[in-house]
Amino acid sequence: MKLGVSSYCFRSLMTSGEMDLIAVLDWVASSPAGHLEIAAMDGEYYLENDGVVRDAAAHAGDIGVPIVNYLVSGDLRTAEDKEIDRLRRQLDVAHRFGARIFRHDVAPWSWREQDPGEFETTFEKVVEGCRAVADHAAELGIVSTIENHGFFMNGSDRLARLVHAVDRPNFRVTLDLGNGLCVGEVPGKTAAGLIDIAAIVGVKDFHIRRSAGDGWLKTLAGDYLLGTIAGHGDLDLTSLLALVGTRPELHVSLEFEGLESTPNAIERSLNNILRLAGAA
Repeated sequence: MKLGVSSYCFRSLMTSGEMDLIAVLDWVASSPAGHLEIAAMDGEYYLENDGVVRDAAAHAGDIGVPIVNYLVSGDLRTAEDKEIDRLRRQLDVAHRFGARIFRHDVAPWSWREQDPGEFETTFEKVVEGCRAVADHAAELGIVSTIENHGFFMNGSDRLARLVHAVDRPNFRVTLDLGNGLCVGEVPGKTAAGLIDIAAIVGVKDFHIRRSAGDGWLKTLAGDYLLGTIAGHGDLDLTSLLALVGTRPELHVSLEFEGLESTPNAIERSLNNILRLAGAA
């Protein structure tokens, strides 16, 4: 298994200043992980700090930890030129990092259409925007992807429809094994529906409850989710990783978002994933 880790796992340590990107790369080099994906998310930090990008890319090469995926926010609900241009510039950042995969959102995480008509009109604009971004990605030799993420573009049917509509050979999916739960889709359906059009896989685990207190995410199905160490939650990771194993060429990245202390929880998650994949 080509197992790695997302910088999102280290978000609290990076936000506090305890770790920077170089320190994260060094941690990965000494861990069970073999690659890093960089989650820029809502920030423009790497767009505005080319020196950080240059130094991190060089260090990644020196220590043998490839940066395989670069993840950013995005809002293509209106396919505005300004947003498309921003995503193209973010693609240039991905290229400077040496990443061969680029993942962008198409709507704010919490947004959901109000009715089928709004979905269809928004979908048309999203297709237009994704084509423009994917075409620039192709010029750089990068695979452009959309993740099953948030409440709008989530669920295997919606993502498969989007990939078909965009109709670009370099437009694929960053497949998160747990995120379909946010819209009431069981993880097995998510994985089975998207594995054939996936460019990379993200692994996380959740506790799932029918009722919960503060700090839990309520899904569209009325369940409550709380991130946890991979292998400690309620996802059937053994079966899911067995399906992922049918695509051995794919990179697989841990995305830990639990309350447990890092980086211990990250290392434990990586070891559990390797153990469960071996048992699959």
